Amino acid sequence: MTCLPPIGETGGPNEIRTRPAEIKHRHKKRAIESLCMSNRPSWTNPVLWVLALLLINVLWSQVVQQEAPNEVNAPDQFSTFREINVAPVFGSQAPMPATLTTVFSSISVQEANVSVALKLNNETDVFAWSGTLAEEPPVWTGQLEPGTYTVVTKVDDGVDVEQTLSLEPFETVRWQGHVVLSVLLVVIAVLEQAVRRLLAARQTQTAKTPVQTSPFRPATHRPEADVAWEESDSPWREPWRGS
Repeated sequence: MTCLPPIGETGGPNEIRTRPAEIKHRHKKRAIESLCMSNRPSWTNPVLWVLALLLINVLWSQVVQQEAPNEVNAPDQFSTFREINVAPVFGSQAPMPATLTTVFSSISVQEANVSVALKLNNETDVFAWSGTLAEEPPVWTGQLEPGTYTVVTKVDDGVDVEQTLSLEPFETVRWQGHVVLSVLLVVIAVLEQAVRRLLAARQTQTAKTPVQTSPFRPATHRPEADVAWEESDSPWREPWRGS
């Protein structure tokens, strides 16, 4: 059998009475962390956001300069008329930078007539060149407005053609992208500061809130608890036996 402690001397209420101390320690720890954050120089956040603004604009500039190559002709895939659709980017009708590269080669003939032309709607010449296999065709660079273009390539038999039309689609929205990304970053910075202030205010309010004491009260004084125990006394009593 296990000897149970007297009523009122269990560990439950005593353990509950220690919880306010733990809560106070937790509030003190949060207050120290908040104080450390508040001791940070006031110029730190603005400098970090300025650096982020510069970084995101530099990254966007790198994205804008990326080219999207479109294969027009290849030695194993040749077509005299190759149609290419230049679509607007985000609804922008601004012309985009383009580069048309053509390479003529042959292993079976030494002389041949070659020509290349770039036409808008198969009517208006944007670029045209004709010559011989011994000549090197120029690399055309210019601006192409959204629309349908046709690359017309004519060669004699035995001549291979490699053609690529490279476009820079995001160049048409370069400045719009800088403005949109910068505005979004500023909005995020403002929201971040607002959230920080709201959390700091809540922590301050929580720290000022008085800690409620335990609802348990100590047991009332019992006179029998003052009676001294003799060494011969035992907490166990003889079981009652009926007569």
